[in-house]
Amino acid sequence: MAWINKADNKDATYKEQILARIRNAVIEKQEAIFKDIDRSSDTWVPIKEEDGTAITFVQHFQEQDGIFIYLESEAEFAECLRQLVPENGWEPLWCSSPTMQAVLKRNGIAFIAEREHDQKQKLVSLTDCECLVAQTGSIVVTDTLTQTREAYAMPDILMVFATTKQIVGGLKDAFALLRKKYRDFMPSQVSIITGPSRSTAIEQTPVVGACSIRQVAVFLVQE
Repeated sequence: MAWINKADNKDATYKEQILARIRNAVIEKQEAIFKDIDRSSDTWVPIKEEDGTAITFVQHFQEQDGIFIYLESEAEFAECLRQLVPENGWEPLWCSSPTMQAVLKRNGIAFIAEREHDQKQKLVSLTDCECLVAQTGSIVVTDTLTQTREAYAMPDILMVFATTKQIVGGLKDAFALLRKKYRDFMPSQVSIITGPSRSTAIEQTPVVGACSIRQVAVFLVQE
């Protein structure tokens, strides 16, 4: 049987009281700071009707150093790939998305389904997306679409296929779309990509493409 030192027990109780006071003080301070915040109103500036979500997306996407290409059909998209891939040395083209693999097969474009580990060669990935967010110029992707998170986390160059119907106003609309699409079974990972990767780890100097994605291109097809 262990003996309990009454003095030690008293000290422990005293310390607990002090910690409780500190916790309460922090909570009260936080509540005081954020008490006037309106949690129900939208904080984003509404999109002007004359601009539309498509134009707003393009503007914000390009502000984040994104490459935007507008096409009128799947056939134009395929022809664009036939020119871009060999001209830029982007072979082999990596595509893990079943939907995009079907598009490439229909148009006779070669691709690899699994990532090749070649450090000397640029890793170029093509995928589709869940939606495009106009207010932030962002791309929403999930591992359910791509079958692997590496498809949008590892490449040097990420190419994204999207249609005009996939553009939504804001992030609230994007998550509403995901909940409606997947209902009770949400993807294990939802990623929001806003331009190439950026890092300030080296001497607090912003470096584009230091971690993973160096270029992001969106092929927007009219639908």
